[in-house]
Amino acid sequence: MTDYFAVLQQPRKPWLDLELLKQRYQALTLTAHPDQKRTNQSSLDFTTVNEAYRCLKDPKLRLQHLLRLEGHDPNASQSIPQELLELFSRVGSFLQATDRLLERLNGAQNALAKSLIQSDILTSRNETEEILGKLRRLYTEAEEEARRLNDFWVSAPQAIGQLYGRFAYLTRWTEQVEERQFQLSV
Repeated sequence: MTDYFAVLQQPRKPWLDLELLKQRYQALTLTAHPDQKRTNQSSLDFTTVNEAYRCLKDPKLRLQHLLRLEGHDPNASQSIPQELLELFSRVGSFLQATDRLLERLNGAQNALAKSLIQSDILTSRNETEEILGKLRRLYTEAEEEARRLNDFWVSAPQAIGQLYGRFAYLTRWTEQVEERQFQLSV
């Protein structure tokens, strides 16, 4: 397994300064790019640098990679984190209700039938914004938790595993809700 932290010369930590990471990535891509004339036979592969950056800039992928490098299974605790249980029900109900609404909208045969659904669409759009706001706040809190764990994460890999689980659920739910948001706006 390639150590992406080593590729981008970053410390193995749950939180990284994204601006410094980006600067390091840009510097390395200049030297590793296939079009670049190489005077020093750099063994740095351009695709590896790109994959390392893609992985390390995303908190979920970074934690997953960190756990794997340290010999831990990131998927060991597949259960929904306790602090997300209530939101799990709400997101699931929202997705089901929105899918039913979109089916009704797609099945509407004329302008009158579509206009009768508009108030439900407006309600669903408002709920979408509310849920996305909550998901984004929780994501920001998870990022702050990664920052707090930075100095002692080695002694608490289970905390990193739980944080990885939070990021995994929050990322998935955000993508699903944003997809419904897009469908409702068309």
